[in-house]
Formats: sequence, C-alpha cells, structure tokens
Amino acid sequence: MRTFLLGVFAGALAFAFVAVGMAQELGIGAASFLRRGVDARALGMGGAFSAVAEGYSAMYWNPGGLARTSSPELGGMYMNLYNAGIHLNFFAGVLGLDLSEETQTASEPLGSFLPRRLGGGLAFTEMATEVLAYDLQGNPLGLIRYSEAIYSLGLGAWIPRLGYAGAVAKVYSFRAPRAGRDGGDATAFGLGFDLGLSVPVWNGLWLGLSAMDVGNTKVKWRNTALEPTDLVSGRYTLGLAFTASGLAFENDRLLLALDAAYEPLVDSLAVRAGLEYTLFFVSLRAGAIWRPGVPWAFTFGAGIRALSLRLDAALVQNREIQVEGAGDTLVLSAAILF
Repeated sequence: MRTFLLGVFAGALAFAFVAVGMAQELGIGAASFLRRGVDARALGMGGAFSAVAEGYSAMYWNPGGLARTSSPELGGMYMNLYNAGIHLNFFAGVLGLDLSEETQTASEPLGSFLPRRLGGGLAFTEMATEVLAYDLQGNPLGLIRYSEAIYSLGLGAWIPRLGYAGAVAKVYSFRAPRAGRDGGDATAFGLGFDLGLSVPVWNGLWLGLSAMDVGNTKVKWRNTALEPTDLVSGRYTLGLAFTASGLAFENDRLLLALDAAYEPLVDSLAVRAGLEYTLFFVSLRAGAIWRPGVPWAFTFGAGIRALSLRLDAALVQNREIQVEGAGDTLVLSAAILF
C-alpha cells in the first residue's frame, strides 16, 4: 500500500510536467490569490506547514493531516491581502474518527503499529475585490465585486506502516457581475483535486508531501467574448517538521518546520521555514520565505489558547507586489475545538 500511494504521488507529479506543454494554448496563473495560504498560525510560520497540518487548515495545506485531527474543529481566517482591498476568507470544519482503541503518538517509528483513523472536512475559500468593469464596446460599467471561490470536500485515513493519507475534491467558481457578453454575469467553473501524505518518522519528526491541483486544474469561463480556459498551476510540496518539548520549562514546546514547493507549469519555486515556541497557552511564531529573484520575506505571529478556543494573528511581509498602496498583510484566524 505504501509503495502504491507513493507511486500515485509520483505519477501526479509526472502528469503535471506533461501539462506544461499545454500552457501556450491555455491561460495560466488562475486563482493565485486563493492560494496565498490560510490560517494565521501557518502563515506566522512562513507557510512551512505541510508536515504540521492538522485540524481545519489541513483542508488547504495537506489533506493527509485530516485524520490527525484529535477532536471536531471549526475554524476561519480573514486577511486583506497586501492591504489593497483584496479580501480573502477561509472557513472549514473537520472531524476525526478513531477506528481503534489504541492511541498513537508522533514519537512512534514509521514501522510500528499505528491505530486506524478517519478524518473528513468541508471548506469554503473566497477572494473578493472591487474592480472597474467595461462592456464589450469598452464603456465603463463602474465598480463590480469580482469574486473567486473554492468549495472543498476532504477525506483522510491512517494507513498501517505508511502514515496519514488524504485527498480533497474542490470546485472552483469565479464570478464577474455584469461583465458577460449579454450584459449578465461572466462565470467560470473548474474541478480540482489535492493529495497529501503526513508521515510520523521518529521521535517528533514528521514528513509531509502534498500535491495541490494535481495535473493543473482547468477553469472554463462562460458568457464571455472568447470563453477561455484558465489553468490553476499544480503545486507540489515536500516538508519536514520537528517537535521538542521540555526545553527550558516543563510545559514548553518548540516546533521547527521547512517546506519546499514547486509549480512546474509556471516554473515557480518557494522555500519556507518557520518556528513556533509555545509556553503554557501562548505561542510565538516566525518564518522566512525565499523565492528566486525575490528578496527574502519574513513573517511573524502569535496565538493564545483558552480552553477550546484558539486565536491567532500573523503579519506577512510583502516582497512581491511593489506598487503604491501595497503593503504587508495582517492575518487573523480563530478555531473552536469540541
């Protein structure tokens, strides 16, 4: 089973490289704002989260983490991207289910017996902004609320001697009011899939593999002049995470994480590193992001946990959009555990 799933992941990666040849005929770079990352905890760590993901944000970062969810969780996030009126919202709910009475810890070796678990989730992601629209004759229509959304359904499972595997099916839905060729709305739809593995290696060390929009998701426009098809670039991530506790105090914990993500269609590489230090109910976070040809970007975050409520905030430095009015991004999120 382990060899089979790793083969599926490798096959998905190979298919993505084949799809690069289609880029000249199809629009690329769609849904880029929807894939800036979610959850202030994760973004405060620079987005190095593929090997950390569990709970509600696993619906985005790594569906393999869905079955790691220890209790039902609802969570949400809001950010004003680049402080430029690009509003990004994310809401998700996840549920984990034990199929065995035994318990599993992150310190167990890969080859030991692990309990069987299932996890599932639903998520909604939306980007919305106001843009100036024009009709087919070039006449201004005024400001419209352009939006892009993703509706996601995920399922994860623990597989003996492999780790946690998961998949997400998602529907893309774009809408541009009054921008259609008949004066109505222009819309676009697409169906995409994500895959993920989350593997406990040894003594607090985790390995994460995730494939987002496997094979490049096609998003087809309707009621436009040309009705083009856009491509959402596949993104393939390898990550490591290490957790240690009892370093300076009996109740502290240090989490270190590293991710490397590549998008073959647009030849984009990003390396992300992050850390989180938790003492009692307070967490402090920092991260760094490196991309070829772009200055290093740094992130900072903090969070508190009170009983079943978790509140987090992060600041993500803007190194990509250097135009007047574009600034850093403040991210706010909250989660409730049941």
